[in-house]
Amino acid sequence: MTYAPRAAKAYEVWVRRFDDFTNKAPEALALGDWTAFARSLDGRFAPKSLEFALNVIHNYLRFWHEQGRLRQFPLYLAKVPKATACSHNAATEDEYRAMVRVLERRGDVALRDLAILMLLHDTGMRVGELVQLEIDQIEEDLSAVIRTEKTVQRRRVFWNPETDDVLHRWIVERVNSGASSDWLFVYEGAEAEQRMTTRCVQRMVKRVAKEAEIARRISPHSFRHALIHRLAKLGVPDALIAQIVGHGSPHSISHYTKLSRPEFEEIARKQFREMALAA
Repeated sequence: MTYAPRAAKAYEVWVRRFDDFTNKAPEALALGDWTAFARSLDGRFAPKSLEFALNVIHNYLRFWHEQGRLRQFPLYLAKVPKATACSHNAATEDEYRAMVRVLERRGDVALRDLAILMLLHDTGMRVGELVQLEIDQIEEDLSAVIRTEKTVQRRRVFWNPETDDVLHRWIVERVNSGASSDWLFVYEGAEAEQRMTTRCVQRMVKRVAKEAEIARRISPHSFRHALIHRLAKLGVPDALIAQIVGHGSPHSISHYTKLSRPEFEEIARKQFREMALAA
């Protein structure tokens, strides 16, 4: 098996950590070493990172098992816990409007950030997709064709007239200021304008949410989840929602939409009406 450079580097790091922790040859490893290493990571890493690390070590141990060198270690007893990723909070409409008001009070100086926020809300784009937008991708019919970040396929995203007005005001400002690149969202670097990074957008959203006195954590992804919930409440099928937001499969968003579908509540409450009639 071969790995991409970044994955290979991460694999190497975790194997080295395990070897340093146990300080044993494969022949001397026991199940207790696996358990102790897993416990040493608990609480120090996110659940998904912990799952990844233990999968790496499990593959590493399987290699030694196949070489006949794990003599005291019943590998089948080493279980990798399945992690559940922490869900991003879905931004509410009240929270979104509060953040918009913060930026509107700043006037044209915040035009770029306002356009970013409104596009995130309307389109549910991943932040990595948003920062790749170029000026000429913005079409007159209030839409753009973008490259989906995870599948590399193309999809069309749409926004409302209010967002379009802000977006075109920002584009006019970019052009009038003598834009030196085609990127839609930029910042002034030390010597020239630079494309906005995902980290720049994340920091901006966090800062604006704090100014809007939103206590809970709001990230760019919160607006993606909010769009998924809004579509589910409208009764849009999961398969169509997946296409709209650029998910590879409707199954990958079902754990979001099941919390928002009105028919789920209707079915759950139907039993109580039936019980009342039978009483």
